[in-house]
Amino acid sequence: METVGTRELKQNPNAVIRRVLDTGQEIEVTAYGTPTGVRLVPDRGRRSARWVPGSDLVGVPPMSPANAEDLVSQIEHAREDDLVRDPWEDRP
Repeated sequence: METVGTRELKQNPNAVIRRVLDTGQEIEVTAYGTPTGVRLVPDRGRRSARWVPGSDLVGVPPMSPANAEDLVSQIEHAREDDLVRDPWEDRP
């Protein structure tokens, strides 16, 4: 299991938390190299959205009209079955 010292955790908590979320692995917190009994554990019940930089999408070809229609159809069927909800529909 990966470990992180209290000093590193204090100085850069976002990087440590991001490492837990990106890898899905637990990280044990240590003080002076000794385990503290504290672990950072990802919430396995939730899926976090992974953001993709726009520069990574430059080479991705656009979706064909037929594939776009198929995707829209799949989304509509999922909505009919209450599997998908528009997160913006409740906004004023």
